[in-house]
Amino acid sequence: MNMVCPHCGKEFQYKKPKKSYEIGSRDPISKIKAILSYLKTQDSWAWLRKIAKATKLKPFAVSYLVEKYLVLYLEILEPKDVLESTGIKMKMVKLKNRDLDIDAVIKDINIRINS
Repeated sequence: MNMVCPHCGKEFQYKKPKKSYEIGSRDPISKIKAILSYLKTQDSWAWLRKIAKATKLKPFAVSYLVEKYLVLYLEILEPKDVLESTGIKMKMVKLKNRDLDIDAVIKDINIRINS
């Protein structure tokens, strides 16, 4: 389809922009597994950015998944608590139970998502 530029009057070929994602391709389960498996290897508190770098996820994605799905299984230090002790304003998390079964957690999350 040929179009005309309203500013300069030149003709150009219009190309429909490509979508950068497909609907339904976002799978939180694999990301949750990656976060939980990383946290099982940690002995102490972990920064969300450190988790994001280790799992190759975006920091916002890690924060979103922790707040939406993993609150029941993690201890979370809010930024105000961390700021008082370290002077850094970042959220920290660790597992409540070190012997956590990841497959059981995934089953529980699947039930909560699909109900």
